[in-house]
Amino acid sequence: MERTCKPLGTQAGDFGQGAAPIGPADGRPRVAIIGAGPAGLSAARFAQDKGLSVTVFEKEDRIGGKSYSVLHGDALNELGTCYTTRAHRQVKKWMREEGITLQRLGKAVYDGRPIRDFVKDGPGGPLVGQALRFVRAAGRLRHNLLSRPSDPDVRREAAMPTEDWVAGLKLGKIERAMVRIQTAQGYGYLQETAAGQTARWCDFDFLLSGVLNELHMPEQGWSEFWQRFARRLKVVTDAHITEIARRDGKPALTVNGKTLEFDAVISSAPMDDFIRICTPTEDDRFIAESVDWQAYTTTLLSSPDWFDQYQVMGFSDAARGPDRLGAMLGARWEGESADLGGRLYITGQFSRGLSHEELRDIMREEAVRHGFSIAAIIDQRTWKYFPQYRREAVAEGLFGRLQSCQGQGNIWFAGSTFSHELVSSVVEQARGVVNQMARSLSVRA
Repeated sequence: MERTCKPLGTQAGDFGQGAAPIGPADGRPRVAIIGAGPAGLSAARFAQDKGLSVTVFEKEDRIGGKSYSVLHGDALNELGTCYTTRAHRQVKKWMREEGITLQRLGKAVYDGRPIRDFVKDGPGGPLVGQALRFVRAAGRLRHNLLSRPSDPDVRREAAMPTEDWVAGLKLGKIERAMVRIQTAQGYGYLQETAAGQTARWCDFDFLLSGVLNELHMPEQGWSEFWQRFARRLKVVTDAHITEIARRDGKPALTVNGKTLEFDAVISSAPMDDFIRICTPTEDDRFIAESVDWQAYTTTLLSSPDWFDQYQVMGFSDAARGPDRLGAMLGARWEGESADLGGRLYITGQFSRGLSHEELRDIMREEAVRHGFSIAAIIDQRTWKYFPQYRREAVAEGLFGRLQSCQGQGNIWFAGSTFSHELVSSVVEQARGVVNQMARSLSVRA
C-alpha cells in the first residue's frame, strides 16, 4: 500500500466565482505559492512566519513533490527523497517539532569497500587538506557568482566541467569523493556538470556527511513529515493553474477556471513549465532554455540472495560517464518481505530517454554482472530530476539571470533550478527568496 500524502486543504473549486482575492481582508499581503514540494512548503512556512497570508497550490492530489514514501508489508521504502545531512539544520528542527525521529544510515560501501577507504585511495595529499582546499575554492566561486556574476573570468571558471575544475585544483581524493556524493546521488556526471553548479551546493557539511556516511533517514518517512508540516498551512491540491498574469504588480492566477489576485507569487515549478502558462520575461526564457532536466529512476525490487551485511552499496563504474547510461549507480537495503520475494532494495539509475522496460532489462543485466538474482520488480518511479545547467549558458551569464529574474512583476522563484535537489539547499534558498519578497512588499506598502 502506498504511504503518501492525502489531499490537504480546501479544494480549488470552492473559491467562488470570478476574480477574487484569497486570504483575509485585513490588509496583510496575499501570497500564492505554486507547488507543494519541499521548496513550496518551506517558502510558505517562512512567509507565514512573517505574517503574510499564504495559499499553496499543488496540481497533484498529494503533497511532498519528490518525497515519496511507500509501505510494503512492514517495510517503509523511500522512492524519492531519502537522506538528511549535516546541512539539513532547519529541516531537522522542523522534524523535531513534528515528532519525526531520525535513524542513522547503516554501513555503506563503494566498490565493496568503506566509502572513506575508497576516497582515500585517490591521488594527492591527505584527505583533510584536500577537503579544506576544495571548500575554500567552492566558497570563493560561490561568493564571486553572487557578487560579480558579469565578470568574464568568474563565468569562465563557473562553466568549467566539474571534473576539470577539481583536477586543476589537484584534488584527486576529492574527485573520488565527488563520484560518490554527486554522481551516484543523481546530481550529474562530473565531466558534464558545470563547476559553478557543483560549488553552489557542495559545501563542507555535505562533503563531510558523504565521506563519513553521516546520513540519516526519517523513521516515519519523508511523506509523513511533509504531511504533518503542512497541517499549519493552507494547501490546495488538485489545483490546475492555466494562466499567470502580471497585472501592474498584482499577479493573478487562473486556477481551475477561477481568476485569483495576489500581491506576490512564488513559483517552485520548473521554469520550462512556468513559461507555458505565463508570458515570460527575457530572464525567464533564458533560464528555461539554459537547463537540461535529467531523469533519475528509483526501483524497488526484491532479491533472495543480495547483500544484507551493510545497508548501501555503490558502483563507481556506473558513475564514470554517460556511456553507461542506465547502469545501476547503487542500492539501499530497506527491509524484507517474504510475500514479495525476500529482501527489499531501492536502486538508482540515470534514465533520460530510457523507458521503464529498457531500464528493467538493464537492471536484469546488472544483476547478472553483480552476482545476484531478482525475485520481483515491485515499484518504479522516474523523476524529472536535477536541472543541469548548460555550460555555455553559464558562460553567457546564467547565474546573473537567476538573480535578476527575482521579483519582476512581483513573481519570485524557488526550487531546485535556483538551488539544488538537496532539500537543505531548497529550504535555504526559499528562505532567502521570502526575505527578499517580504522586504519588497513592505516597501510597496
